[in-house]
Amino acid sequence: MAVAVVVVLGGLLFAYYANYILDRTTAVDRARVDKKAGSAADREQPAFVSTVIPRDIEQDPPENFVVLLDRKLTANEQAGLTAISAGGDGLDVWRFLKPLGGRLVEYASPSIFPNDGLEDGHDESEGMWSQSFNLNLNSDRSTGLTVNSMTAVKDACRPSTAQAVVDLPPAGSEGRQGLMWDLSGGTKDRPHGPYVLDDGEGQGKLYFRRNVIELGNGQSNMAMHIQPRVSDQTCTWHIDASYTDTSGTHTQRIPSRTGTFTTETVPRKPVQYFTHVIGEGWGCTGQVIRENCPATETVERFPPTWFK
Repeated sequence: MAVAVVVVLGGLLFAYYANYILDRTTAVDRARVDKKAGSAADREQPAFVSTVIPRDIEQDPPENFVVLLDRKLTANEQAGLTAISAGGDGLDVWRFLKPLGGRLVEYASPSIFPNDGLEDGHDESEGMWSQSFNLNLNSDRSTGLTVNSMTAVKDACRPSTAQAVVDLPPAGSEGRQGLMWDLSGGTKDRPHGPYVLDDGEGQGKLYFRRNVIELGNGQSNMAMHIQPRVSDQTCTWHIDASYTDTSGTHTQRIPSRTGTFTTETVPRKPVQYFTHVIGEGWGCTGQVIRENCPATETVERFPPTWFK
């Protein structure tokens, strides 16, 4: 009996030490295999995730804006609009028009770059209209990556099809941190940017000449305000982001797959045009009920600069 116990204990000790020695001798190889497998799994997922957050008009209204509709306002809707006082931030006008299908377009004043203009000499006054949004980039990768370029690519451009324009004209420019692309012109016209919107010495400079975006490896997400600008055509577009990681240089589309952004322009000669003249009230031109618009003659004498 004692001999059997000794044999069993000896077998257990031998198995323990054999496993211990095997673990020690194969630890490096297993670590390499695990690391390689982890890196492969890391690269199987997208380098980063892009999240687009529309501007919250109620909480963060632009200083000056236009509302577009794809149809004409009815007589009752015109009466309802012109009964609104258009002073202040214009939100009462927006709240009236949004349920009718209204879409907001911001004025993009050229004076937003008062320092030295744009770094590459591009004419900053070309892109007059904007629909800004916030873009968040986040990566769950365990290894880091560096976004060193973001290029705007136009997918298609066309003239505006809006029928009615309600215009709250600008009284000044809006200072805001972020990036600006100028998408003026048609599909074949090259986009310009992105430029730095921030106040300070970097304003109007090309962002990626001096900056990169670090993601992954525990880095916090990158949140950016994006202001795309158009002039005489509405454009759908996307961003090609170039990044580098341990395996080389790659490109990822924003939005992902076949997604696009749309930035609308304002028609040169809308079927209906409404604006508020300070001290006189509403003025309107086109297929409208003029009795609702006491400032119509003023609007006809001094039309907006973008009318042609």
